[in-house]
Amino acid sequence: MSVGVVAVRLLLRGVRYLGVLIAGLVFYSLCLRVVYALTGHFTNAVLLGALIGFVMAMGNFLSLSITVSNAMNRAANGGSPQKAQLEIQTSSVVRPVILVIIYILLFRAELCDPLAAILPLLFAQVCIKLIDFFRPDSQAAQKTKDGDSTP
Repeated sequence: MSVGVVAVRLLLRGVRYLGVLIAGLVFYSLCLRVVYALTGHFTNAVLLGALIGFVMAMGNFLSLSITVSNAMNRAANGGSPQKAQLEIQTSSVVRPVILVIIYILLFRAELCDPLAAILPLLFAQVCIKLIDFFRPDSQAAQKTKDGDSTP
C-alpha cells in the first residue's frame, strides 16, 4: 500500500472523527445548557464557558491530529520512527501544559464558568473513546468479506 493511500485513509478517518466529535460536543453543550437552566444557574458566563471549552477541545483535537499526521508522514517518507514517536510524546506533554495555562488565565480573570469551560474538554475524550469502541474491527470485516464468519 502506497504512502499516498495511507495518508488519504488517515485524513478521512480524521475528518470522520472530527465530525463525530463536533456532533458530540454540540449535544453535550445542549445538555449543559438545559441542566444549568433547570437548576437556575444559567448565565452568560456559562454560555461563554461552554463556547471556550468547545473551542479548546476542538483545538486540542486538531493539534493532536496534525502532530500525529505530520509524524506519520515523516516516518513514512524515510524519517526515523523513533523521532516520530518522540515528537508525538513531546506534543502529549506540551498540549496539556498549554491548556492548563490558558485555563488558569481564564479562571483568574473570571471570564467564564469553570465547570462549563472544562467539561467540554473531558467530554471530547469520552467521545473519542466511544468512537474507538464502536469502530468496526477491520479483521472481522475482512473475515466476513472472505466468507469466513467464524471467530
